[in-house]
Amino acid sequence: MRTTCLALTFLVLAFLGCDDPASNANNSTNNVNNVNNVNNVNNINNVNNINNVNNVNNQDGGPDGDVTDGDLDADADGGTVDPTPVNFTALTFNVGHGDADYPNYPLRLWSQSYEDYVGAVIRQMSPDIVVLQEVLSGKTCEIFTEIDPNKTCYEWDTRLRPAVRLIGPGYSIVCDQREQVECIGVKTTFGTIDGVEPGAYVETGAHTPALPLPGCVWAAGECDDDTCDDESTVSDVLVHTAAGPLRVVHMHPSAQVSAFVSGDPCRAQQLRQVFENGIIPGDVSMVRPGEQAVVIGDWNVGLEVYNVRTMFGPSEADDVWYQYIGCGTCAFHDLDPRDGGGQRYATTSANAWVGIVAIDHVVVTRAITGTCEVHDDGGMPGTERLDEGYPYLNQLGDSRIDHYGISCEMTLTPPAR
Repeated sequence: MRTTCLALTFLVLAFLGCDDPASNANNSTNNVNNVNNVNNVNNINNVNNINNVNNVNNQDGGPDGDVTDGDLDADADGGTVDPTPVNFTALTFNVGHGDADYPNYPLRLWSQSYEDYVGAVIRQMSPDIVVLQEVLSGKTCEIFTEIDPNKTCYEWDTRLRPAVRLIGPGYSIVCDQREQVECIGVKTTFGTIDGVEPGAYVETGAHTPALPLPGCVWAAGECDDDTCDDESTVSDVLVHTAAGPLRVVHMHPSAQVSAFVSGDPCRAQQLRQVFENGIIPGDVSMVRPGEQAVVIGDWNVGLEVYNVRTMFGPSEADDVWYQYIGCGTCAFHDLDPRDGGGQRYATTSANAWVGIVAIDHVVVTRAITGTCEVHDDGGMPGTERLDEGYPYLNQLGDSRIDHYGISCEMTLTPPAR
């Protein structure tokens, strides 16, 4: 839910509970777990690896430097042939929401039946790459004892982790090393995550660079322009595919705090960690020169409202975007869904009354082409929100997911060597 708050002076006046649908409506929401066979997630491979914290994507320059995937193959005459292009699909979805009625679940899915439904939709889509933001983590559940079986923290330590429940079997799944709320799933038939056993869940398996500024707790109102939200994360994995290595960078940098506190100093530095060396002394850029990459997620960068947000100072994060993405000499371009006039579609319902709030983005290197669509509310034709069929939407109130998922169909065509 950590969407960018637009820096309008009247926005500070515009801050918005609901009953647990799992506790109301004839107290039968456990039965909703059968919607679209949503209980069929118990066959995750290698869930015993849940505490396997080895491999942090070889930050020390390990096997990444020796990857030979995608090198030219020798043909029968001793020559070479170009790597084969690979088609693949991707989904980014921020599954958090705003909800003051359940303080044990700040910004997190608390209704088990709602989580079950959303997970069933994701699994039916079956993307090759899925990145989820604001996932419920053990750090949330371990500080209290949930006694309601219709809540997502119930018996959390004996059940599959929420990321695994949402994404389902047939994936290698890793989460960030900081708070384990930003998770990446890669379908085993598409590729393998470097250092992760196919089908395993490695809770802290995504390389996560240190915060560039001191940490703070955004949900507690502690953050300002001199700090970074503890949960804010840019993280990455290297995926070995039939077309060669592919860097997947999961974006969820710091969000704006209020109309007068942009959070931009941290956000800009986190974007630079993707593209530049030395933001943290000794660190290298997350995407290495010459690599193919998908940089995807909730960027908290709303390019259409730059002039509005910069009423109180420049937005360096937007400037970083234009430095590395979309220019004539830039190595990266975006696949953000747009209308016929080139205007992006909004990606969140929060503050939609202001206009286009497009803060979720899909950015790729030039060798990757494709199209994406936003699953939204009446914006992009032929789409609807991914939770539209959930039978208790009218009871969710602020507990409804406020971001729109973006799904993409892409082709990776490695450059000839």
